[in-house]
Amino acid sequence: MAVTLAGVELVALSIIFSLVRGLDKYWWGYLATASAAGISLGVCQWIWLRRRLVKAWWWIVSTLLGWYLAALLVMVLDANDSNATGILRQLVGAIGTLAIPLALSLPQWFFIRRQFQKRAWWWIVARPLAWLAGLGLIVVSDYIHILPPGDLFLPFDPSSLWSVSIFFAIFGFGFAAVTGAAFTSIQTNQTGVRSHGAAGS
Repeated sequence: MAVTLAGVELVALSIIFSLVRGLDKYWWGYLATASAAGISLGVCQWIWLRRRLVKAWWWIVSTLLGWYLAALLVMVLDANDSNATGILRQLVGAIGTLAIPLALSLPQWFFIRRQFQKRAWWWIVARPLAWLAGLGLIVVSDYIHILPPGDLFLPFDPSSLWSVSIFFAIFGFGFAAVTGAAFTSIQTNQTGVRSHGAAGS
């Protein structure tokens, strides 16, 4: 949970820096932001996973690929959303909300299933649930006035790192709890599989 929470904070800082600098308006800035976010989260999680996975450095690669896939999906959904109206626009938004976590987790799942025979599919299920857990904590925190005043999902001034950190720390706690529980459950419910491979990492 700790390393994932740290990774979420670094992802947030990467995204906010990109928005403040206007890098998201350029394809290379969009790509650089996805790269920084994916590598940051992947490296933070690798610190814990490196003694639990064979060739654990592939976790960083799979996390980065997931961010590229999600970034491409966001671009496609944005293009479709700009031409959509009414119910169609709501449908595109709902699909995006579910599809983005799946896109982020898909390369990681391919990596996990090569090492674990049982329950690897839990990872695909866990990632959307982790997003919901994080967003749920944001909603609760907003309801009990822990978050700074403002719009629910943008309650901070992008120039205020303190507000950004609070917002993503709350989200990250829920996200990290679910993903941490899922991976631990996958790892500890194996038979005849080498799931602890520091030598191979």
